[in-house]
Amino acid sequence: MMALSAKRPSRGDEARKRILHEVTETSEKKKRLNAEIEETLYRKIKMRAVEEGRSISDITRDLWSEYLSK
Repeated sequence: MMALSAKRPSRGDEARKRILHEVTETSEKKKRLNAEIEETLYRKIKMRAVEEGRSISDITRDLWSEYLSK
Protein backbone atom coordinates (compact mmCIF):
# COMPACT_ATOMS: atom_id res chain seq x y z
CA MET A 1 0.00 0.00 0.00
CA MET A 2 1.52 3.32 -1.06
CA ALA A 3 1.21 6.34 1.17
CA LEU A 4 0.03 9.58 -0.36
CA SER A 5 2.21 12.61 0.03
CA ALA A 6 1.44 16.30 -0.37
CA LYS A 7 5.06 17.24 -0.99
CA ARG A 8 6.29 18.32 -4.39
CA PRO A 9 8.45 15.80 -6.25
CA SER A 10 12.13 16.62 -5.98
CA ARG A 11 14.84 16.08 -8.56
CA GLY A 12 15.89 13.06 -6.51
CA ASP A 13 12.43 11.55 -6.97
CA GLU A 14 12.80 11.77 -10.74
CA ALA A 15 16.28 10.22 -10.60
CA ARG A 16 14.97 7.36 -8.45
CA LYS A 17 12.13 6.73 -10.90
CA ARG A 18 14.60 6.67 -13.80
CA ILE A 19 16.94 4.28 -12.01
CA LEU A 20 14.08 2.01 -10.97
CA HIS A 21 12.87 1.90 -14.57
CA GLU A 22 16.38 1.11 -15.85
CA VAL A 23 16.83 -1.69 -13.34
CA THR A 24 13.42 -3.29 -13.73
CA GLU A 25 13.11 -2.89 -17.52
CA THR A 26 16.49 -4.32 -18.45
CA SER A 27 17.33 -7.55 -20.18
CA GLU A 28 20.63 -7.66 -18.32
CA LYS A 29 21.63 -11.04 -16.88
CA LYS A 30 20.44 -11.40 -13.30
CA LYS A 31 22.31 -12.74 -10.26
CA ARG A 32 20.79 -14.42 -7.22
CA LEU A 33 21.09 -12.66 -3.85
CA ASN A 34 20.63 -14.65 -0.64
CA ALA A 35 20.16 -13.10 2.78
CA GLU A 36 19.23 -14.58 6.12
CA ILE A 37 16.27 -12.85 7.78
CA GLU A 38 13.99 -13.69 10.66
CA GLU A 39 10.99 -15.86 9.82
CA THR A 40 8.53 -13.26 11.11
CA LEU A 41 10.06 -10.60 8.85
CA TYR A 42 9.87 -12.97 5.87
CA ARG A 43 6.17 -13.61 6.55
CA LYS A 44 5.48 -9.86 6.69
CA ILE A 45 7.34 -9.31 3.41
CA LYS A 46 5.51 -12.18 1.73
CA MET A 47 2.11 -10.93 2.92
CA ARG A 48 2.82 -7.41 1.63
CA ALA A 49 4.00 -8.78 -1.71
CA VAL A 50 0.78 -10.77 -2.11
CA GLU A 51 -1.33 -7.74 -1.12
CA GLU A 52 0.45 -5.63 -3.76
CA GLY A 53 0.43 -8.37 -6.40
CA ARG A 54 4.21 -8.20 -6.69
CA SER A 55 7.05 -10.65 -6.22
CA ILE A 56 9.55 -10.43 -3.39
CA SER A 57 12.24 -10.11 -6.07
CA ASP A 58 10.55 -7.04 -7.57
CA ILE A 59 10.23 -5.39 -4.17
CA THR A 60 13.84 -6.24 -3.29
CA ARG A 61 15.16 -4.78 -6.58
CA ASP A 62 13.17 -1.59 -5.99
CA LEU A 63 14.47 -1.26 -2.43
CA TRP A 64 18.11 -1.77 -3.45
CA SER A 65 17.76 0.71 -6.33
CA GLU A 66 16.28 3.31 -4.01
CA TYR A 67 19.01 2.70 -1.42
CA LEU A 68 21.80 3.01 -3.99
CA SER A 69 20.36 6.18 -5.53
CA LYS A 70 20.91 8.15 -2.29
